[in-house]
Amino acid sequence: MTATFDTTRCRVAEIEAVTDDIRILRIVATDTSLFDWRAGQYASFKINGFEARDYSIANAPGEDFIELHIRRSGAGGFSDFICDDLKQNDPIDVKGAFGGAYFRENHKGPLLAVAGGTGLAPMKAVVEAAISCSLQQDIHLYFGVRDESEIYLERHFIDLTRANPNFRFVSVISEPKEHSGRRRGLVSDAVAADFHLLYGFQCYLGGPPAMVDACANMLKLKTVPKHDVFADAFYREEEMRAMGEPRPNWT
Repeated sequence: MTATFDTTRCRVAEIEAVTDDIRILRIVATDTSLFDWRAGQYASFKINGFEARDYSIANAPGEDFIELHIRRSGAGGFSDFICDDLKQNDPIDVKGAFGGAYFRENHKGPLLAVAGGTGLAPMKAVVEAAISCSLQQDIHLYFGVRDESEIYLERHFIDLTRANPNFRFVSVISEPKEHSGRRRGLVSDAVAADFHLLYGFQCYLGGPPAMVDACANMLKLKTVPKHDVFADAFYREEEMRAMGEPRPNWT
């Protein structure tokens, strides 16, 4: 039997500009309660005049709002409208939740989450869900960006490391423009350098196709079995064109 997903009528409760090109939205239901979701899943969002688009949910379940991280693509589509023209209290229709790359709380080994750009959204949800479950095993989050201007929520994760001794956060910059003390290079290389083997880890990936591919290949070399690697391969073509990315062929 095919699952059906009803449309939830929502409104924009808050819009926060966290970089020049990234907005954090918080969306609440207007007439009913929000649907259930699992940390790491995504939903479909519809605004009048645009085709529906999929975005990852950036907060763990249990909240009365949905958090989204939206990056301006420069292609003039849905994401650009959200970043430039969407206003507080504007209506938005939501369907969800979708995706199989959700947090598995019964795993007994350590957890690794690797994010690139706004792929931080589902990784934030996974990490926060793991912390809220009071997991005793190690939790690692690696966040890769191109340069310093793309870093966001860094203070949030640093505060989490101070409150949770088993959580470690590492930011990695591939094309640094200043000497900030942060790691340099590709985020997949940073993970590879820090761990000899990763067997026994459960690994979650979110970000541009090239980054996800590189991380998936690295994890295979680090002896992580395929069933312990989770990533939802959905991509917005307008953003991929803006990044010059080819359409991915992996799932």
